[in-house]
Amino acid sequence: MPCIRTCAGDKPPQDHKVAEGMSRLWENWDLRILALYILVAQLYLHFFGRRRTKTKSAVIMIGSVWLLYSFSDLLAAIALGKLSKLAVNKNPPADETMANSHKITTGNGTIGDQMLRVMWGPLILFYLGGPDTITVLSVQENRLWMRHLVGLFTQGFRTVYALIATWSYLPEKEPWKNPWSIQVLVSLLALLILIPGIIKYGERVWIIQSRNKYFGGFVRLLPSQVKVRDSHPNEKRVLLAYFCIQTLMPHCQDYPCDKRRVGDLERNFIESVRNDTSFDAFKLIDIELGLIYDMLFSKIGTIFTIWGSILRFLSFSLVVSGLVIFLKSDKPPGLLLEGDDVITYILIAGAIFLEIAGIVVQLLSDWAVVWACHIDRIKWATPLLYLHDRLFSERQRWPEAMGQLSLRDFFKKHNPNVCTSCLENCLKCLGNAAWKYLFGMDKKLKGYETQKSSLLPNVKNLIISHLLKKYDNSQTSTQKTVAVDNLQTSTEEIGGGDNVEPTSHEKVPDDGVWSTSGVTRGEWTLEKYDKQLKWSIKLQFDRSIVIWHVATEVCYGLDRGKESANREAVKMLSDYMMYLLVVRSTSFPFCNNYDKIEKDYDRLKELIREGSVPSGQKRVENEGGPPDIADEAQKLVQHMKEHPKRWAILESIWAEMLCYAAWRCRVNYHIEGLRHGGEFLTRVWLLQMHFDRMLRRSSSSTKSDLDQTAKTTAEKWCDCFGSTNT
Repeated sequence: MPCIRTCAGDKPPQDHKVAEGMSRLWENWDLRILALYILVAQLYLHFFGRRRTKTKSAVIMIGSVWLLYSFSDLLAAIALGKLSKLAVNKNPPADETMANSHKITTGNGTIGDQMLRVMWGPLILFYLGGPDTITVLSVQENRLWMRHLVGLFTQGFRTVYALIATWSYLPEKEPWKNPWSIQVLVSLLALLILIPGIIKYGERVWIIQSRNKYFGGFVRLLPSQVKVRDSHPNEKRVLLAYFCIQTLMPHCQDYPCDKRRVGDLERNFIESVRNDTSFDAFKLIDIELGLIYDMLFSKIGTIFTIWGSILRFLSFSLVVSGLVIFLKSDKPPGLLLEGDDVITYILIAGAIFLEIAGIVVQLLSDWAVVWACHIDRIKWATPLLYLHDRLFSERQRWPEAMGQLSLRDFFKKHNPNVCTSCLENCLKCLGNAAWKYLFGMDKKLKGYETQKSSLLPNVKNLIISHLLKKYDNSQTSTQKTVAVDNLQTSTEEIGGGDNVEPTSHEKVPDDGVWSTSGVTRGEWTLEKYDKQLKWSIKLQFDRSIVIWHVATEVCYGLDRGKESANREAVKMLSDYMMYLLVVRSTSFPFCNNYDKIEKDYDRLKELIREGSVPSGQKRVENEGGPPDIADEAQKLVQHMKEHPKRWAILESIWAEMLCYAAWRCRVNYHIEGLRHGGEFLTRVWLLQMHFDRMLRRSSSSTKSDLDQTAKTTAEKWCDCFGSTNT
């Protein structure tokens, strides 16, 4: 009688068969998944890498771009490691037939059914070169170009090793005499595609390294080399923006600008704003910010240089040649692993698409206009300029959204339930730190932020009008700056006085924070309208913002229904400053983050609702500290309610405070903010630089310390600057 247990054991269990099937399936698809992921990641980065400048959706756009960008290199290293272990040139098993092993004479090896995967390594290296729309995630990454160079050698070595490990020897016998046989061409095709792969990755390293130089890797023109046609306003505006960037180089903190040339730019700019009604200063600023973004975060603009065009032509032509050869190759049925030929077609086609799409993006950029306006190219480049003038001159380059945070809305809508109050009290008993982290006033306020979908036109006009009144000598005889002793109170924030204003108009180093006595936080306005309110701007800047915001809310409520040209614009600026103070305090730290509103919550709520604090409410004693903010706000509100020019004061004070906040932020905060759609604060920062020559000057304190070559280049750039503004 046979043993049932023994006989049953001869058959493999069902779950073992499932495991073997899943293992075999994964062996066939792991490399495919990795290669397709890298391709999809590069396609996504191409379409949305620059799209992140047009949206403030951090989760959908910025997070996804960061995730795909970060994982591409890691998964590429894993894929290249797997490719080096392919069973392409191995000795066949003894019982394997000639038909199944495709045996060749030289090298006594076999070309397996995975032979097409030999070409995937160079294609992956090609994709690691990145799309044209994004090169790095942050500005700091440009300084780590050596890391990318090491990555080129590392990934390049892995690709070359995988190619050598899977190299197929040329056959000698009759069945393999066909020169178009895939067995013969597979390694040669991989070698052919390896060249554009190295070129593409090397181009990325070259561009990142060139970021450490002024205009490195980008088209450079002198004003005498361009021709401006008055009938093409977009062409004229882009060229003007280009030469403004060349003169100011606002993103380079150590760039040695020439004071006289910057002064010429200031006079030309103010004259254009004052006399030309069609001149849109903010549109010019948007173009300049776009050029800066392209110079720091993307490859856009590089193909218009000699080396950039040569590298792009070589990589594109070699990839196309590889596709043509692969299409003509002889691939007998059953020779290859099913599906590998389709994956290979997709990978090569994806590489060609990225090259074509990159060229199209570059031709549609503002850098194409700069390149096409050269005297020697403008005739045959006229169709390109015409296309830009008709289709892209009015496109929105940066989002018009403006963050808003209103204390009136917060006090009206904030109504914590019983459960939340109990939880807050419990956390207060357990620890003040935990309570502040979860239920601090800044957390509550952030929940009431909103985003205005579009800026009011009067907001931009208000800023331009303020800067003209302050800096245009033809409109007012008021001095451009107030006395230095009036500004001493504005140096108390940020790090206990690390950023101190200069006390004279001598040359000062540009440390990336601020370097001028012309940027004030309200002194100019109150000197002009009401000197009695100077106490309100001698406070800490964050306290000044809060009390002026409360005064604006009260005045806005009192004049509800009345016609006022800039009433809504002033309200928008007031809410925007509160938004920056509370929500964007880490991204744009222009002052200390005021966190004591909770102490005066009830009194501020009554002040905004009723316009005054009931006499029965007593202030909380704060021995040894500054007065309660509710008392300061009530004092300012009572004065503003009776002032006949209160809206003129509010217009000017908020414009001046916004300009001051823009200049208190370091340059790198503004530049990094461009990745997230840019803030209106950044546009104001760059706009100010065109109005006041003191805002951008040499980073050296003595003339002899300047790099003579850079200074000479800057002088040439600014020659004939006035001609671009005519």
